[in-house]
Amino acid sequence: MPKKTEAKIKGLVHLNGKIMPLHKAMIPVMDHGFLYGDSVYDTFRTFSGYPLQLSAHIDRLFHSAKKLQLKSPATKKEIMAQIFRTLSAYWKRFKKEDVYIRVILSRGYGNIGFDLNLCTHPTLIVIIKEIPTFPKKQYEKGISVAIVPTLRNNPKSLAPNIKSGNYLNNLLSYLDAKKQNTQDAVMQNYKGEITEATTSNIFIVKKGTLYTPSLESGLLKGLIRTLLIDIAHKNHLKLIEKKITKQELLHADECFLCGSIKCILPVTSCNHKKIGSGKPGPITQKLMRLFPTAVMECIREEYCLDS
Repeated sequence: MPKKTEAKIKGLVHLNGKIMPLHKAMIPVMDHGFLYGDSVYDTFRTFSGYPLQLSAHIDRLFHSAKKLQLKSPATKKEIMAQIFRTLSAYWKRFKKEDVYIRVILSRGYGNIGFDLNLCTHPTLIVIIKEIPTFPKKQYEKGISVAIVPTLRNNPKSLAPNIKSGNYLNNLLSYLDAKKQNTQDAVMQNYKGEITEATTSNIFIVKKGTLYTPSLESGLLKGLIRTLLIDIAHKNHLKLIEKKITKQELLHADECFLCGSIKCILPVTSCNHKKIGSGKPGPITQKLMRLFPTAVMECIREEYCLDS
């Protein structure tokens, strides 16, 4: 329980079949998600009350779980139903349509050890709370990043395409960025190729062409990344997925990050050097204008809504 001096986070949790306030939701200290980071999760948000790319996010959750031989206690359909029940309760209580959603699947309660038979009941949690806000100034002026010494996980160890509860690789990278007085980190792989930021995919622009690191470089296949690739193709913007070097990033004309919560966030400085003009570039701004319409098209298609 939070101390009286701590601000309560406005949110609801679906846990063990019950919906409860976020500050009252608890798991046992012997849950392997807590002990070992033996869990997977996915995070997304709503637009006009509808979860964007919900089906794809739950598919990715199951993909990550399969890699860890982690069985869900609920089907995809049941998880989606839990999300909508919790959303409905949140709307009634807090009167807000647009929220942050996190679905967590943990190995569950069990004794110390790695034997999968120690945990017989996986823990499934749905968290719904306020969307983290990013200052308007960051979208207007851009943010600073640093290419940090901490490398992205080698795919042959903890593969980046597993969205696991163990995010220490990303946390260490973020701490590196903070030491350099920048707002986020960009990670390289062991070959020196650019992969992604701590919680975002990355795009650069050079001479009018969009580039984003190929999945072979070792990164999470972000769903907003996929959506932006589709937006670019539909709007006749040249886009190439390729291996990107540190020098290509440093000498880019434009750069931006993308993710399910921050959407599109311009980057105007890397390693304390201006990117391009030092302002969000024209292609970045064009994608930011096109993005809301594309989001609503996705929602209309997924939920069979009239135009």
